[in-house]
Amino acid sequence: MALYRADGLNKGFGVRYRETDDVFKMLVSELNSTLTPTTIMAVTILAVGLFAYESLGSTPLLIATIIGAIASLAKIAVTLAHRHADARQSVTVADAARWQMAHGLLIFLIAACVGTITTSAFSYRDLSVHLLAAALIYGYSAGVAVRISVRPFIAATAILIAGLPTTISVILYGDTVHWILGMMCVLFLFAAMQSVLHVYRHTTRQMWLRLDMERQARRDPLTGLRNRTALIEAYSSLECADDRLTCIHLFDLDGFKGVNDRFGHAVGDALLAGIAKRLQETLDPPIVAARIGGDEFVILQPDMRDPADAETLARKILDVLGLPYRIGGEEIAIGVSLGYTMALSGSAKLEHMMATADRASYRAKRSGGGIDHEISPALDLSKFSYVA
Repeated sequence: MALYRADGLNKGFGVRYRETDDVFKMLVSELNSTLTPTTIMAVTILAVGLFAYESLGSTPLLIATIIGAIASLAKIAVTLAHRHADARQSVTVADAARWQMAHGLLIFLIAACVGTITTSAFSYRDLSVHLLAAALIYGYSAGVAVRISVRPFIAATAILIAGLPTTISVILYGDTVHWILGMMCVLFLFAAMQSVLHVYRHTTRQMWLRLDMERQARRDPLTGLRNRTALIEAYSSLECADDRLTCIHLFDLDGFKGVNDRFGHAVGDALLAGIAKRLQETLDPPIVAARIGGDEFVILQPDMRDPADAETLARKILDVLGLPYRIGGEEIAIGVSLGYTMALSGSAKLEHMMATADRASYRAKRSGGGIDHEISPALDLSKFSYVA
């Protein structure tokens, strides 16, 4: 998970909140939940706008009504397309930013139409139209505050676009009742901003907790590496390919029990954490490291086009992990017995590959440590650039 960003860049709107990429994508996806209120608002805009036009005969009011209805229909279409895209594929940060821009521009356009309708309505002395206009602006602002507060910049801007001109128009109407109504509008605008901020903070906090729980469920608590569940998910996500290889490295530590017996389990745990740290510093994506129990580790090396890369990585792991560790004032050296196997990407089960790599690791341990491998005779490596 990416760390908090504070660069002030919102893809498409000039503001980027302090969110991780995962939280940002989840918050943008919440804009999909606005289908029902957008539909209700489209009907409401059309009904109130047409009634007001029939009563007042204002051409700008009619134009705002038509544009508002069309923009609402476009917003419905964007919402449906966004839902389909989220369900069909994994959304990137760039994808989420584009969806946010599409939603935001239409929301701003709808807000401008609502503001135009209500502002125009209060410029005439027809109390029945005033009543409908007040219901429209309050209904719109309340809907925005509740449903799109997950993107507070969009929500706050939309409320101000729709509500601020209306409030000024109400205050300038002149009589005491409308002046009081205008002051109430000011208070409601302030309350709406507070609601937007509250909903955003609460939703973001819940998403952080959810993502953190998911992360903990897939991480080894001692080392921070992936656990068996996360390893299985990473392997399952690999695509089948006849021109790429996937390698599984499995290793355990030589003499780890002696370290625990001599220095204690706290030092043993610190050693495991130190090994994990070196692996994280050494291995680059898409290579994945996992601890599957005790002193047993698995490395998933996908998308290889040269079988020699497996041996190269195995020796690199041994060299890095074989350097001494300084723990609690003691210098500790540990050996590694590593076995690896490989198969065409997506052609073998992970359990089978791990069992094969484990046999190779056991042979390496019986030989005094180091590297061994076991490759299925059915795997034709002659079509690759190197033959083992």
